[in-house]
Amino acid sequence: MSKEKVIIELTEYCTTCGDGCCTDYGTVTKVNGKELHCTNRDVGTIVRGILEELGYDAEVIETYQYD
Repeated sequence: MSKEKVIIELTEYCTTCGDGCCTDYGTVTKVNGKELHCTNRDVGTIVRGILEELGYDAEVIETYQYD
């Protein structure tokens, strides 16, 4: 049985303003060439966006553990 191929592109960016006081960064996500609206640095948002683009009703549960 053949599975449908999905191409996921993750392009990370980091830009600094002209005087160096501001930095903006994140990840642009594309699924099969379509750019998603979840340009974000939050992994949960990116994963949910990918799954929803593929037709899933996705809920992502994030847990943070710090020492």
